[in-house]
Amino acid sequence: MKRKTAILLSAGAIFVSGNLYLALKDDSKALRSSYINKWAAVGKENLTETLHASGVVTPEEEHQVYYNDEDGDFKGFLVKEGDKIDSGTPLYEYSSNNIDEDLARLKAEKSQLVTEANLIDDQIKQLNYLQSVSASTSTASTPVFGDGSSSRNDSSDLMNVSIEKEIYDKQREKGRVEAEIEKYEDLIDSYEGSDELGKNSEVSGTVKKVNYELKNPIVTIISDKPKVEGTFSERDLRKVDEGMEVYVKSDLMKGKVAGTLTKIANYPESDPSVKKESFYPFEITLNEETEERIIKGSHVDVSVITYQVLNATTVPEKSIEKNKKNSYIYVLNENGLVEKRKISKGLQLNGKTELKRGAKPGELIVQKPENVQEENNPFFSKLNIDSLKKKAFKEEGKRAIFKHIMVGFFK
Repeated sequence: MKRKTAILLSAGAIFVSGNLYLALKDDSKALRSSYINKWAAVGKENLTETLHASGVVTPEEEHQVYYNDEDGDFKGFLVKEGDKIDSGTPLYEYSSNNIDEDLARLKAEKSQLVTEANLIDDQIKQLNYLQSVSASTSTASTPVFGDGSSSRNDSSDLMNVSIEKEIYDKQREKGRVEAEIEKYEDLIDSYEGSDELGKNSEVSGTVKKVNYELKNPIVTIISDKPKVEGTFSERDLRKVDEGMEVYVKSDLMKGKVAGTLTKIANYPESDPSVKKESFYPFEITLNEETEERIIKGSHVDVSVITYQVLNATTVPEKSIEKNKKNSYIYVLNENGLVEKRKISKGLQLNGKTELKRGAKPGELIVQKPENVQEENNPFFSKLNIDSLKKKAFKEEGKRAIFKHIMVGFFK
């Protein structure tokens, strides 16, 4: 028993000594082998470079209504601040000093529209006549050849389609003119027998301000459609262009609202000064389907998409080895060796780098290039203790286990 123990101890000592010698001698493979314990897979994702700014939601348009006291005596306002109005809503009343002239003008304009409607009627009658003539011509007998084809071409069909479209357009135009005539008739009815006139709104929106002191503008109307205003610093100005895609968000709404950067001023909002930075106003038009979700007057965060790469091949920036001219990554190749590859870089964003050339999505790369001792050489990693289970040994078999042990020993 003692002899057997002595033999085992001697063999162990020889094994350890031999390995220490092989590892520590000059030009040892052990010294050249790389200890690599962290790998990363080459990814595929969208890289979006954005510029951030602050903005405020304002009405897209502001319409101002003016009053001329030469038109007559002011009677009173018919709207108040905060009222939602449509185009044609009466805003205020006044008594006209020239009501007879105004009435005569309205009647003259109505008469002109009636004449226009009668002219359109005549044109529609002429087109209907041409259509009937064309139809009768197309149904007339035409010579037919032996193969069943006709000598008549499709010109008559095209003419019929053209006439039908012209009739449709004239009917639409007549409807518009008749609507204008009806509007003038209502105005004339309101003028006759009264010396009071009304000023109607030309736009739809919300009454922002009413000036009861009758100082122009006496009524200010803002549109219901919002926009976003803000300023870019002079450093940001060189990164943005009109037409870029934009997203805005705030704590007062869910999700993001999309829009387009429609206007960038080419002059700062205040007079330039050597002592302070210049800021340039911008405007964002919001998409129609999302504009109802945003509150006018609220402050928002603006993200301008300045550059975007879709489905980019990416690697962690720290996995790239750089020198003065080129950049490299270390890839685990098909032979199980650490291969050094030259790469071509693209957009760098948030710790990720786009690879234009050098690797494919899914390939494994070394996370820390400094751990590679020598390229195209074997490497070793930390033993995963959790994988050493009885089940794994039983599935492998004694012969295969012995083979792996011997390969490891001689390596």
